[in-house]
Amino acid sequence: MRAVVPHPWLTFTALSLIFFVISAGSFSSMGVVLPAMVRELNWNWKQAGLGYTLLGVGCGLASPVPALLIRRLGVRGTMTVGALVMMAGFSALALTHSVWVYLAATTLVGLSFALVGTVPGTHVLTQVFKQRSAILGSYFAMGGLGGVAGPLLYVVIQSATHDWRAYWWAFVAMAAAAGLFAILTTPGRYDETGHTAEAPEQVGPAELIEGLKDWTVRRALMTPQFYVIFGVYTTYLLINTTAHGFGVEHLIERGVDAKAAAVMLSLEALIGVVISVAGGLLGEKVSAKTLMIICMAAVAVGMTALAEARGWGLMLVYAVGVGLGYGLSFVAPTVLLLDYFGKRANLELFSIMCLLSTVAALGPAFGGWARDSLGSFEGMFLLCTGITVAMLIATLFLRPPALHRRTGVAPVVEGAAE
Repeated sequence: MRAVVPHPWLTFTALSLIFFVISAGSFSSMGVVLPAMVRELNWNWKQAGLGYTLLGVGCGLASPVPALLIRRLGVRGTMTVGALVMMAGFSALALTHSVWVYLAATTLVGLSFALVGTVPGTHVLTQVFKQRSAILGSYFAMGGLGGVAGPLLYVVIQSATHDWRAYWWAFVAMAAAAGLFAILTTPGRYDETGHTAEAPEQVGPAELIEGLKDWTVRRALMTPQFYVIFGVYTTYLLINTTAHGFGVEHLIERGVDAKAAAVMLSLEALIGVVISVAGGLLGEKVSAKTLMIICMAAVAVGMTALAEARGWGLMLVYAVGVGLGYGLSFVAPTVLLLDYFGKRANLELFSIMCLLSTVAALGPAFGGWARDSLGSFEGMFLLCTGITVAMLIATLFLRPPALHRRTGVAPVVEGAAE
């Protein structure tokens, strides 16, 4: 029997809420709080950037953990572990007086992002709902709205308390409430024996012929096309973590009000949410390669604007450019990976791409070092622009992988992976 779900829409609400909370308290708002933490605790920006790097590393390297825990403990057990880790991470941030506590705290928050975020969320929702595409779109939109809310919530709490620690204590409370709600309204374990006992799906001649073009994992990893797609995906993650980590401080140093800088980050996230929904619909009519070109071009313009911004004009160019890039950065590479290499090895290839993209987390550590060495974040942001332009050029020359020389068709799948 399948696990009993208290009520599908309660489950959806709970999973969306906890995704909203961890999204609001991690990548989107950490950089908004850091300037106050750095000044009060007398840290340098290399130390602050290393914490942001560990946030990304903890999230990236822990991405296989939820799947293992779900098999052993069920979704409810995994949510329990994730909620406790999330509360521990936010509590450590609220209590920190040492850079080592801060580094441990950001690692815990990154780990909790993996434990309560997309892996358990998509696993449950695709089991509970039949209209999977629509429900997952709504779920990811809630996570995106968390990125909108985080910086604005900090502005409100900072204005009321003048204490950055109160912001992290608020997230401890929200994590406890959202975690308890998720534990009570998510199923325990799923019995997949019924699913595996079903007869294999029958496919028509057209689908069978199309399946012959599917690639093996090993052969796909030997193509330059895979690494261009991986490069585009990783470049945006690098841009996202670096801009969110240092954008507010960069603008403060250039004379922009801290509240206005925080609002700019929220605006960028909001644009990203809108574009991500539109991008999914647009992807039905426009090629994934075209969307990737638009994504990289918009990000290059946006990061150049951030590097030179001193007021709302260029700040808005940044928000629109990088927000547009955010909205397309997940859709375009994912669809192009499927278009180029087929369905059979897609799960493995996407997992490999996500794991390798953890290298993007090095951006904030390097950015902090650059700020301490050069006295400004401007050079780091322009370097990000240069990397984006390089990936844009690579995408312009991208072509589908070559057919197999001997058979005249793309490699036939010899298994999910070789």
